[in-house]
Amino acid sequence: MPAATTAPGAAEASDADGETLGQLYQAEKAFLSQASSTCPQRSFPIPDPEASAKRPLDFAPFSTALLNFSPELLATVGAAIDGKSIPAIQTLMAEGGLSSEQLVLYYLARIQQYDEGRLNTVMELNPAALTIARELDAERAAGRVRGPLHGIPVLLKDNIATGDGMHTTAGNYALKDWQADRDAFLVQQLREAGAVILGKNNLSEWANYTDPCTPSGFSALGGQTRNPHGAYDTLGSSSGSAASVAAGLTPVSVGSETAGSLVQPARANGVVGMRPSKGLVSGDYIIPLEPSLDTAGPMGRSVTDVAVLLTALAAVDPNEPTSTEGAELAGTDFTQYLSLDEARKVRVGVIIPDRTLGLPPEELAAAPPEGLAELLGLLPPELLLPNAQVLDLLKGQGIEVVFILESKLPVIVPDLHVAFMNFGFREGVGSLLSGAGKPAPISSLAEAAAVVNEDKASRAPYGQRYVENSVATTITAEQYAAALRAAEQSGDEWLAALGAYNVDVFMFGYFYTGIGPTGVAAMNLPTGRKADTGEPTGLVIAGPRFSDAQLLAVAYAIEQGLNVRLVPDLETTINAIDTMNGR
Repeated sequence: MPAATTAPGAAEASDADGETLGQLYQAEKAFLSQASSTCPQRSFPIPDPEASAKRPLDFAPFSTALLNFSPELLATVGAAIDGKSIPAIQTLMAEGGLSSEQLVLYYLARIQQYDEGRLNTVMELNPAALTIARELDAERAAGRVRGPLHGIPVLLKDNIATGDGMHTTAGNYALKDWQADRDAFLVQQLREAGAVILGKNNLSEWANYTDPCTPSGFSALGGQTRNPHGAYDTLGSSSGSAASVAAGLTPVSVGSETAGSLVQPARANGVVGMRPSKGLVSGDYIIPLEPSLDTAGPMGRSVTDVAVLLTALAAVDPNEPTSTEGAELAGTDFTQYLSLDEARKVRVGVIIPDRTLGLPPEELAAAPPEGLAELLGLLPPELLLPNAQVLDLLKGQGIEVVFILESKLPVIVPDLHVAFMNFGFREGVGSLLSGAGKPAPISSLAEAAAVVNEDKASRAPYGQRYVENSVATTITAEQYAAALRAAEQSGDEWLAALGAYNVDVFMFGYFYTGIGPTGVAAMNLPTGRKADTGEPTGLVIAGPRFSDAQLLAVAYAIEQGLNVRLVPDLETTINAIDTMNGR
């Protein structure tokens, strides 16, 4: 298995590059240690701050249709689609038992009931959603079906630009009035595939890079996203994208990841979430955090739904250089890999984190596989590693598993990206906003910070130290490039060492983020709940760049074997939120 392809020059990193990376990393870790010490302990659900700039959802465009959408019809549609994948829903629509209009109204009704002022997973609704659904129903009636997403509602994380009159804000008050002039490339792909853009998801503001004390899921414009499964954290920046799927407010959503910000909320909210290989899905017109790492990706209730959505998203964007590197996978129907036969072609590496956890490598090296499997079952579920049940399942399905000690591989640092993110954030945001076809109300991160500081109590109630540090960073373009080269080389060396074991994908929990600069692919698969708290648990499967099909094959095999479907008790969760809000 060769090392992943990276940016030109990555293999030419020098000792000086590594020194630059180390210095920047240590400086940022010192800041984080000091800043985080001031953050209060929190219990869940988290209330919204007293001062608020939250934008309410506008149901006016759908008011008459929702009034005519009776409780009986709502229940009928809910029962018809309960537990069904997108292909099964397509069968219902093909047979005339369901329309896209009914599907959109069903989700709008649920958003109205469970989301506004409660779960806060949706930032804005697309006023044209019903019109689009009716047009797609007319196309179906005329014999034209665009594909598996025809008439299926999709929510987009609110850092993904749309040119349809909705706003694109990353949750930040300074961008509250910006309506982009065009769709991001991936949105164009979704529309061509027949998807109904239902609206925008809330997110952790600026993709979770506002202040160390900002709770996951909070943005000034969207309020505080809450976990539909109960009093748990939502995690990550794609919190609204994950929680909306978990709560049954949309069949699928599109989130984005920098370093765990899609996979981690997928785990916390009990859904399937996939970070595709860098370049497989276009990053065009998405408000960036760290452009070298940012990747948009699909979220759904099942591996099948994620594969369907990825099929529509994966395409060559001629205006994005990294996109052309994934040309061989563009146009692939990823659902063709969802079979046990495909999974049996994949060799899975399971990495024992002996170095990270201080385990005795000598004893582990001599341990039989049964002993290693038992050890993994004893490790905290937060590590997102496979337990003995998963490993027994893979063995029973005839999928080859290879155990690898972490100490036999080069050292990787999961949060290495903090070393260079301030510069990437500032420059990436400035480049996108200053070059927008329809001028944004601001053109730089510094201007955004200044607007927020005009009323910090409501616009940044937890502070904006990440933003201010990024604005004031003294990192030069040369230092940034050197740090990136060193990070890429570190990831390449790790993958090259892993290649000696001849594995196609690997399970190393959240540690996969340490090789993020190589364009790694990763996904979360729900595995159940914690026995003591009921919090969702998950498993991360990762692989080198463009191993996406293999990841899906293994995930599907495990999903079918575990047969886990995590359904939140929404009534209990909503009652707890209402009690907190004094309703």
